[in-house]
Amino acid sequence: MNILIVVAHPDDEALGGGGFIHRLTKRGHTVDCCILSGSVDARTQRPETAELHEDIQKAQGILGYRNVQLGDFPNIEFNNVSHLKLVQYIEKHIEAFASQAIFTHHPSDLNNDHTQTAHACLAASRLWQRRASVPRLEELYFMEVPSSTEWNFPGHNSNFEANTFVELDQADLEAKIASVQAYRNVMRSAPHPRSRENITALARYRGSQAGYVYAEAFQRVFGGLRLSEASD
Repeated sequence: MNILIVVAHPDDEALGGGGFIHRLTKRGHTVDCCILSGSVDARTQRPETAELHEDIQKAQGILGYRNVQLGDFPNIEFNNVSHLKLVQYIEKHIEAFASQAIFTHHPSDLNNDHTQTAHACLAASRLWQRRASVPRLEELYFMEVPSSTEWNFPGHNSNFEANTFVELDQADLEAKIASVQAYRNVMRSAPHPRSRENITALARYRGSQAGYVYAEAFQRVFGGLRLSEASD
């Protein structure tokens, strides 16, 4: 199965689906990743560009995904970017990778770049209906990104609703944590959501909801059958 991860910033893919990506790739499935703001110029404690690219490649090596595409959309300014440009960029990579499923941000994440990414993915998910050469998109899911998704304040649209759980083994969880640690200055000390302790705690909590020791949770927008086959 061909999976496309579409995120706003470097490290979002690791935080939102690192364990799942590792689980899929070690089972022989193909995962590609689009990071729309590859430079994250506005990020606090951002490393030098060469170091950031090293970090991205290190995380890619840990998780095992095939391609990483870095867009040049402005960090924390996606709301000032043409919606059409975001959609077309995502569509280009859906077509190039023959993607069958997309994982992206929840549209009510506190980070506005995440919100704009989610809306653009929803629009791009219809590409196969307009272009006969593109395989039908079978599944679409929202991820939860610690320190953003849980900060959806009351009254700010809908909350993340976990309805799909993917079991993680210890190796998947360790790969997720290692891929986040690959990004300099991203991990924090407990009780921050991006600490080792709380990434593990979230995996335990999501696992407990589904009868697993560890799990990652996603919100299914449509589809669901092929994912369960791919992650078994």
